[in-house]
Amino acid sequence: HFTLPDLRRRRSAKWRVYPDDVLPLWIAEMDVPLAEPIARALRHAIDLVDTGYAAGDGYARALGAFAERRWGWRDVPVEDVRQVPDVRRGIVEVVKLVSDDGDPVVLTAPVYPPFYAFLGDARRRIVESPLTQAGRIDLAALADTLARLAAEHRRVVLLLSNPHNPTGAVHTFAELQAVAEMAREYRTRVVVDEIHAPLVLRGATFTPYLTVPG
Repeated sequence: HFTLPDLRRRRSAKWRVYPDDVLPLWIAEMDVPLAEPIARALRHAIDLVDTGYAAGDGYARALGAFAERRWGWRDVPVEDVRQVPDVRRGIVEVVKLVSDDGDPVVLTAPVYPPFYAFLGDARRRIVESPLTQAGRIDLAALADTLARLAAEHRRVVLLLSNPHNPTGAVHTFAELQAVAEMAREYRTRVVVDEIHAPLVLRGATFTPYLTVPG
């Protein structure tokens, strides 16, 4: 546990941007102790002065081991894994690979607000396909959107949040399979942000998009 004076010593925006009489309730920065395995790895890196440019396949191998434990994946191709500084940069670079300036990127709205900013910075045209009232993918609406865009554009991208941010919906295998089928029919590249995959609530089953036949 931390006292308020302890928290105000931090240099993060949560505790430096706002006046002292404001208590910021950020979602992405929780005031809990750092997990001991992470703290231990950081201390080890500092003790070694291991702060240079990262290289090697350690991260890719760790990803492969995690995917095998959590999802039963076998033989993640380490040589095909690419490291990026953050999720935003990874999404932008993949979108640039599969589309051109001005091409449409479909978002299942409401969705993580920064998607709009960095896709705009990447000069892509954002097209919204709304969720259902229950906060799940509206498959009929999405199919209509992709069909229309495929008739107008050579390249279409769907940026999917799984589990969905901010509704928390964990897309089912059937929902993702339907998305994959319509993506194939309407020549749509699907880019998936699965950063919250390990954080689903008990009882929910997370399905990685890559495990769905496409």
